[in-house]
Amino acid sequence: MQVMPEISSGQSSTSVPADVILAKIRLGEKVDYDHIVVTGHLSSDRLALTAKQILRIPFEVKVGTLDSPITANSSISITNSWIEGNVDFNNTIFSRSVSFKNTVFANNSSFRGCQFNGDATFAGSGFGGIADFQKSQFLAKADFSHAVSLGPAIFFGTQFDDSASFSQSDFYNISSWWGAKFAGPVSFSGSWFNDYVEFIETQFGAEASFDEAHFLGPAYFSGAIFSSLATFNGTRFEIEATFMDADFIAPVEFTNTVFNGSIGFSSAEFKEIASFGEAQFNRSAIFNESKFYKPAEFSKCRFGDSADFSSSQFNQDCNFNDSTLSGLANFQGAKFLEYADFSGTQFMDDANFSCTMFDGPADFSRATFEKNASLFEAKFQKNAHMESCRIEDLNLTKARYPWIFLHWDSIGNFESDEDAYCCILKNYDNLGWLQDSRNCGSELKRKFE
Repeated sequence: MQVMPEISSGQSSTSVPADVILAKIRLGEKVDYDHIVVTGHLSSDRLALTAKQILRIPFEVKVGTLDSPITANSSISITNSWIEGNVDFNNTIFSRSVSFKNTVFANNSSFRGCQFNGDATFAGSGFGGIADFQKSQFLAKADFSHAVSLGPAIFFGTQFDDSASFSQSDFYNISSWWGAKFAGPVSFSGSWFNDYVEFIETQFGAEASFDEAHFLGPAYFSGAIFSSLATFNGTRFEIEATFMDADFIAPVEFTNTVFNGSIGFSSAEFKEIASFGEAQFNRSAIFNESKFYKPAEFSKCRFGDSADFSSSQFNQDCNFNDSTLSGLANFQGAKFLEYADFSGTQFMDDANFSCTMFDGPADFSRATFEKNASLFEAKFQKNAHMESCRIEDLNLTKARYPWIFLHWDSIGNFESDEDAYCCILKNYDNLGWLQDSRNCGSELKRKFE
């Protein structure tokens, strides 16, 4: 995290009245200042006056509300500076480039409904009050990298037509990009969100990077659309986060991501590869009714609490190998249409695979089930591989499988009905596993005769 830019009135060599700057904008002159203190308020309402009127009429005199947007034809550059008053450029069209690089907005700043035709640079700037860019449009590059926002940051419904950068920025208050549209690539990599943040129904039309970002407050991505690569590698979510109903049209990466709060991906759709390799889910992880159209990668993940994949669908290979699930693992009603790899997975609590469909090969070799493993009414269209598997309690009642490679001595308690005993006994006979067949048969007679 970073503090406000190290700019203060004591460091600035010149004080410039806000009206002098507004007069230049009104005349279409170039505004170019560095290391200044802007005294007074910057308000687009005064641009309806003539330059002379701006300089003569006190700010306190009301000039009326503007019915149409004001066009600022000047290029504006106020860098390494300090703006003491409020900034209100609502509904202003900035025809040329705008730069407030390393500048502090000491009070509220509003650019609501603005149109930036040229590059807009707020890199390294500090916002002491509200930073309002609601429903603005950036037609060229927008740079908010290394910015610091102490008050609410509002980008509700804002449109970015070119690249946008918020990398290495700090948001100490609530921040919102609800309904924003990013047509070009955007980066939030390395940024800190210290309060509530929302990207609800946000549209990411190009690559979106949240690598190594830090979310200290609740984070909401519900209904967000990611049309290109989205990366959250090394990102940390300290409190709850949700991607419910999110649509990942392109590959998404959550490699080495840490979820210290609950995380929800209910009904999310992953149209391309979804990578969660080595992610840490330290609270509940909810993926119920989610759909993975391409390979799903969860290898070497750590689930510290419950993991809910009930009614989810995996259309291609799914990989949970060498992962650890410390809480309830719920895959009830899930569908695995291709290869399902749970080899080496550790289930420390109950594992529920009841009514689960395995259309492709299922590999549970080397897996460990410390408590109950329920495969009640599970259906295996191809072989179930459970070599070197250890299961404390197994329920295979009404399960169907062509072959199951599971030695009898790998099962602590076979909590199943008589038909399930008969099915696995027949399986051992077909495999030619004589010792397993004898042991299973003896247990069958002891229990049901």
